[in-house]
Amino acid sequence: MKMRISGLFVALSLFMGAPAGAQVPWESPLLVGPGSPGGWSVFLADPGSGLGVLAHWHGRAERTRLGLRFGVAEAPRDKMAVFGGADLSGPLHAHSRDFPLDVIWVTGVGLGAGDHTLVSVPLGISLGRAFMADGAWIHPHVSPRLVVDARMGRDRGDDLDLGLVIDLGVDLAFAQNWAIRFGASLGDRSGVAVGLAFPGRR
Repeated sequence: MKMRISGLFVALSLFMGAPAGAQVPWESPLLVGPGSPGGWSVFLADPGSGLGVLAHWHGRAERTRLGLRFGVAEAPRDKMAVFGGADLSGPLHAHSRDFPLDVIWVTGVGLGAGDHTLVSVPLGISLGRAFMADGAWIHPHVSPRLVVDARMGRDRGDDLDLGLVIDLGVDLAFAQNWAIRFGASLGDRSGVAVGLAFPGRR
């Protein structure tokens, strides 16, 4: 298992693409970890173009999990952009003495639409583990991924890019019915989001 994960990290490190620029990516930050809360989450977010609001629903299947999201954010020239998509994830490894982190695969598809349209497909893994500390449930996770961006617009033509993104996230809960969530994207994305999950799930 450790060899497969190391190989994927090496493959990810070989690719560096152009950033999404002024267009609005739908999946930054990704906000999907091995133990992320199910149900609805609402975030104050900046996907990389300006301040906005994001709603994310995350399923609770034991195997493949579906996530759906929709948001609006500021765009250049005082305009607004909309973005949304679907993410899928599933288990690769449960924590053990040999490797102490849970690992899932993550992918999806979605778009951001403003002056131009950006269609993005991420593919990667997410590593993390939930634990209890002083009565709080804490779930940190990191998600290295490749992302294929297809940019479409009449005045700039169409182009296809491959980028490398690393998402950092943490979920924090003191009660069963809500959780604080934070995520950030680094590399060929520069998104950030903070919000609440309803209900939180341990």
